[in-house]
Amino acid sequence: NGWGLSVLGGADDPYVLNQWGIKSMVLVLKGSQRSNYPDYFDQLFRLRHQIFFTGRGWSLPSCNGREIDQYDIDEAVYFLDVNDDGKIEGTVRITPTVRASLTADRRGRPTFTGDTDIVLPVTKSRASNREAKARLLIVLTEWCMKAGLQAVQTVIDAATLRTFIEMNPGVRPMGLTYPYGGGRGTLGGGECMVIRWP
Repeated sequence: NGWGLSVLGGADDPYVLNQWGIKSMVLVLKGSQRSNYPDYFDQLFRLRHQIFFTGRGWSLPSCNGREIDQYDIDEAVYFLDVNDDGKIEGTVRITPTVRASLTADRRGRPTFTGDTDIVLPVTKSRASNREAKARLLIVLTEWCMKAGLQAVQTVIDAATLRTFIEMNPGVRPMGLTYPYGGGRGTLGGGECMVIRWP
């Protein structure tokens, strides 16, 4: 599989979490597997269109109700939190920073960038959102350790920094916040920042 992974190799070997009394399956798929798992990728791209294009009004590449961008490359890795009905309740995409990244690190260090973080648990509450994020981050962290990565960095909404630090005290801000989508007070806008964790 290119990374020497045995536990989290793809949908044929999903990572099943049974914590917090919730049984959840997190699938780990590579962009090169898009034709092997068209239903999951179609659902993922439609979900991104619903959240980012329709919901937040962001100007993103969109075709036939699907949001697919220049970072959806073969080397991208997708973490899909799937419920018993096969519905995606959360997802994170990571890409190699030296290949395609929102926070490019051209120094050649083994680092990936996380983006398009979506969490939509069936039960809507602060606790269920945190649990859904934690499920994804547990699998993401284990995958990164097995892949020998030094760090993951990602762009987050600045308002969620505290949650990320509570879940992983190793999280470090990589600079000041900056506006996106027109900034605070604009539909779909806010303040974002880059974070990194080992």
